[in-house]
Amino acid sequence: MNKKIIKSYISEYKKRFNFVNRQEIYKWKAVKQFQDNWNINAADFKSMLDNALKLSHNLLHSGMYFPREMLLKNAAKFPEEIRALFRHLFNEEEDIYHRIKSFSSEFKNLNSRNFNNRKDYQDHRAIMVYLALKYPNRFYFYKYKIFKSFADRINYEYKPVAGRIENIGQFQNLCNLVKHELASDQELLQLHKDSITHDCFYDKSLNILTQDFIYAVEGHLEISDVPRRIEFKNFEFYEIKSSEIKTKSSDHDFTPRTINYIQNNIENKRIGDLGELWVVRYEKDKLLKANKPKLAEKVAHVAKSKGDGLGYDILSYDLEGNELFIEVKTTKGNQTSPFYITRNELMQSLQKKNFYRLYRLYNFNEDTQQSDLLVIKGELRKLCQLPITYKVNLKIPTINL
Repeated sequence: MNKKIIKSYISEYKKRFNFVNRQEIYKWKAVKQFQDNWNINAADFKSMLDNALKLSHNLLHSGMYFPREMLLKNAAKFPEEIRALFRHLFNEEEDIYHRIKSFSSEFKNLNSRNFNNRKDYQDHRAIMVYLALKYPNRFYFYKYKIFKSFADRINYEYKPVAGRIENIGQFQNLCNLVKHELASDQELLQLHKDSITHDCFYDKSLNILTQDFIYAVEGHLEISDVPRRIEFKNFEFYEIKSSEIKTKSSDHDFTPRTINYIQNNIENKRIGDLGELWVVRYEKDKLLKANKPKLAEKVAHVAKSKGDGLGYDILSYDLEGNELFIEVKTTKGNQTSPFYITRNELMQSLQKKNFYRLYRLYNFNEDTQQSDLLVIKGELRKLCQLPITYKVNLKIPTINL
């Protein structure tokens, strides 16, 4: 991801902010309308749904695209079934990909019963609109063509493919990274604040603003030539077997501290996401230089395409075509800065020890996108010496009174 290109677009966005905002302010109004009127327990569910989506026409209706119309038609016939679909879709305790797939497939079955072969239009775009309306601080309005075009313009490492559900996770990740750049521009934040009227949802999270910026880049903004490709400059590179590494012992420390762990975790995650993108680009570049273009195309950012918990972030390949399972740990600090390994990462390294790699990025510079790299090969058991947290599953005995 080329931050220089993003910053150039932000400058142009500010220049044309009022023009773009006049056309796009309906999104903030649509969210407020939904937030003010949504009630999953409404007695007349269809009427409530119609009112909640009253200002969402441009989001859910364009050309030959009619998800709102088909949603309301089905809700008129089977309101309880549609209510149940939304109850499940909005359950944030469950996996997002599962919820999206379930809503789409179950709606398709219901629609076929009601309207034979008529198209239902409940695709990823429509479903993400519902999620963004309900949780505007968590999700973004999504449109495949805009994502694809924007990703190409800023040289984003992931290339969207039509219809793939992993586009959703990748778009969320991209938006979160772009939002950080927008949030750093005080002039833009003031323009945004001044544009919000009483009939708009106040976008404190800047999620709607982020999507609006991405849309504006696609539809309204042009910039002068900025070098697109980020070259890997000379950097420190070490490769070592995990069995050869020594770790520092640490005594228990009960010293009380006041630390903003929440904000630190947010920042560490953002740096971690940028580091993962660096490794995707590095692995593709390495394979292309070795004349392995087909393998380069297969390099996958699985942490964002499939979700957390796999025990590795990047699926890549060695020059013989063997799969490499790469976990990425990134720091702006030096090589010896501490990091954390999860149980899933440890277990994957034990199962795939011959092809498991831990890429330790250090001295990471997010502005220049340069970093030094230590590659640790093999299982991570020797590195995992000091447990920090424990998972506890309580089983309370029944007490007979």
